[in-house]
Amino acid sequence: MSNIAHTTRPIKQPSPALLAHLTMQGDQLAATGTKWVDYIFPKMVERWGYIEAIERLMLNGDIQPGFRKCVELGRADCTLEAAVIAFPNEFTRGARECAEWRLANARTL
Repeated sequence: MSNIAHTTRPIKQPSPALLAHLTMQGDQLAATGTKWVDYIFPKMVERWGYIEAIERLMLNGDIQPGFRKCVELGRADCTLEAAVIAFPNEFTRGARECAEWRLANARTL
């Protein structure tokens, strides 16, 4: 994670609805025995906040292990990509397009 630059921009806060959605996704994922804490996302949230962390993951060309795990479990609805689609006004067009593409191609990635 040391190769990711720190941001000096103010942290954009998620809406209460998005935060509740992410919490619900995390709870549903935990029910499968998998936790987001096992992946890079929580550390990114600590550094940049939810919105910027999710934006960075969406715009990164890599398919993240957490995404792969959710798809493998048949829980694409628990991905951050699904949250971006569910709350499009909170994210940039680029993040939405990346999320849509990943979800549309989830089985082939």
